[in-house]
Amino acid sequence: MKKTFLITSIILAFCCFSCNDELLDSNIVVQDPTNNSGGNNGGGNGNGGGNSTTTLSAYSLDSTSNVPIFGEITINSDFIISNNVVLSANVETVAFGTSVNGVSTITRDNNGKIVQVETTSGTTVSNRTTITYSGDNISQIMYEDLEDATENYTYTFAYSGTTVTRTNAPADESAVFTFNSNSQLISKESFSGTNSTQLETLTYSGGNCISSTVSGSNPGNNTFSYDAFTNPLQTAFNDQYLLSIFESENNEQVATLIATLHGTNNWTGIQTNQGNVNFTITYDANNKITARDSSFDLGDGVVISQSEVFTYQ
Repeated sequence: MKKTFLITSIILAFCCFSCNDELLDSNIVVQDPTNNSGGNNGGGNGNGGGNSTTTLSAYSLDSTSNVPIFGEITINSDFIISNNVVLSANVETVAFGTSVNGVSTITRDNNGKIVQVETTSGTTVSNRTTITYSGDNISQIMYEDLEDATENYTYTFAYSGTTVTRTNAPADESAVFTFNSNSQLISKESFSGTNSTQLETLTYSGGNCISSTVSGSNPGNNTFSYDAFTNPLQTAFNDQYLLSIFESENNEQVATLIATLHGTNNWTGIQTNQGNVNFTITYDANNKITARDSSFDLGDGVVISQSEVFTYQ
């Protein structure tokens, strides 16, 4: 399936979407990530440290993937941010010697909830995602590929206690998301029919996802490390927290997405069964992250490199 408003790479493709995105059930309360109490964060101690003025005006992520047969694929994403809210993104994709430019725009209702994400190429709308709510609860996500209708899908959501079940009836697929009392995702189990195909479990410390374990398809163990400074992406992408999780495909792992966008501190490295990767990070004089570079060798000739740039108001 294709996704809307993508940040691509960081091991697996991960998708992006006001603090109004609360779950209907009172057992799951979406926490304002700008109001953390600190503690051990898995890679440094403290409550964010550095200058507290970490309001982004722009964020860019450039990724290059070298894949056998397909060759080099480059995706450059520039996010437009105002008042600590992502408004749109300009995305350039270069593959097979062809460059395609697109713009993804977010529409919010009067209460600040995201109700539509639309992508245009030139003057043509290529795809559209529509989000429907029951109260403050996401009840449906409908994706329309206006160039290839076979890519269309509709997710519906049912809530019970601390779990949310997502169903894609035509594909006979579902996923069960379980949250803890801090609204942190602690497991995602995917099903084909009644058969469990993948289970991802996540653990947290100090507002950061510090480890994940995956069984079923693509099994493995991951440990994440962080610095002691404030992650500016957490606030800018705060209203996309549930959408980014709920839009993830059945075989997609979400721990890297949570580590990047929704952690209290800046993600600095990952330890996997295949090896360890430490990122190269640049800070300004106030300990605000200004750049982050990383490279992942996924084996079988697949190498992904990425460069992030953080610009502040």
